[in-house]
Amino acid sequence: MTNLLFPTDFSNHMTAALDWVRLFARKTGATVTLLHVYQPMIPDSTLPTVGDPGLGIMASQEIEEISRQQINELATKLQAEGLSVEVEWRIGSVDDEILEVAKERVADLIVMGRSNLSTFFDRLAGSAVTDVAGEARCPVLIIPTTADGESVRPAQVHTIAYAMQAQTTQAQVTFQTESLLEAFDAQLVVLTEDKLDDAHADLIVMELSPKAGFLDNLLHPNHTTALIEKSDIPVLVYHEKK
Repeated sequence: MTNLLFPTDFSNHMTAALDWVRLFARKTGATVTLLHVYQPMIPDSTLPTVGDPGLGIMASQEIEEISRQQINELATKLQAEGLSVEVEWRIGSVDDEILEVAKERVADLIVMGRSNLSTFFDRLAGSAVTDVAGEARCPVLIIPTTADGESVRPAQVHTIAYAMQAQTTQAQVTFQTESLLEAFDAQLVVLTEDKLDDAHADLIVMELSPKAGFLDNLLHPNHTTALIEKSDIPVLVYHEKK
């Protein structure tokens, strides 16, 4: 693992995810790419400008500058902690830009925070997490957080639970967990779907199959794919090779 991508919108639920970014970067020596995707405000064309650019445009420019400043400050903070950090700042659709940067940077892992989806904006963020988890070419680590942005559990990996599915082979389990077990000196437990709710683990690893299509998995979710949105344990999603 050499390239770790961390998309952030500077909201509360990203704080807990950042702790996992630190943990993985320190354990693997990966370079962290911080990504912020800026979505410009749409100015209200009904407001009079009276010869100036308009309040909407000015507000949008100010928010843009603040976001650039925030991501650079975060990069400086992490670099002061001894991490290797780079910065990407994009304009566009959140999930599309995350996937594009992951492809350009040849990311080995994407780390994303997942809120409790209790508000409209949380649900938007949750949709981006789900879309990225389903479409990314690299593994995606999804970190659940409480409503106030606190971590559900501390950033640590002592026990890894692998979510066994009908099509899973021992070779897949080994390939997807071997380096993690070595990096964290962790123990592995392999669980079937009916045992996942009772998992006493710090991290769950699963593979998302593209056979039926990710949309079909959402409309007719099984116990394993539901982990992406429901688990209170961080979930590391691998993708079946097409």
